[in-house]
Amino acid sequence: MAKHTVLIADDHAVYRMGLRDLLQPEFNVISEATEGSEAVEKAQKQKPDVVVMDINMPGMDGIAAAKQIKECCPDTGVVVITAYDDDRRMFEAIQAGVAGYVLKDDDPQTMLQAVGSAAEGKAFLPPPIVKRVLEGMAGALAGKADTADRSITPLSAREQGVLRLMAEGKRNREIAKELFISERTVGNHITNIYNKLGIYDRSQAVVYAIKKGIVHV
Repeated sequence: MAKHTVLIADDHAVYRMGLRDLLQPEFNVISEATEGSEAVEKAQKQKPDVVVMDINMPGMDGIAAAKQIKECCPDTGVVVITAYDDDRRMFEAIQAGVAGYVLKDDDPQTMLQAVGSAAEGKAFLPPPIVKRVLEGMAGALAGKADTADRSITPLSAREQGVLRLMAEGKRNREIAKELFISERTVGNHITNIYNKLGIYDRSQAVVYAIKKGIVHV
């Protein structure tokens, strides 16, 4: 079985080298970039399964690059890495459609998990980050006076059920088993969810589910 392909983008050569050495046994690192616009250009040409990218780079930063990559290569997962533990940047990255958010001082296994999840089309956030995302979303929801508007959604009851299970981290096979439907039907529901909401990955779907109260914090 062919290894998933990865593009690394970071302006520090030593860190790129260390990241390549970490990923190479499990993944096929096909290219490297030193800044955001270069990462976008190489992603468009090479269509890697995953782009692992530093947020803070000269020129176009990692968040702007992630957004462009998701627009031109929706099947490419993006994992952003940063040395700074910043809630604002974290939420900006999630809104840009990244599949993973990893701090540079996290353990190597966290990075491997994040890249592996992104390669399979799944979102991965370390538990401390998930906690902060949920707390942040809960605070945002609590600050809204009109809760009725939050409940308005174009999704059917079945689609909301699928979305709820997606937000719990369940795979298509697990969702199918729980709802007593086929995996193909689950895939059709997920496609409909993405089309109706104008989104293209699970991380954005999870944010929507929390915002609309489909998943309760």
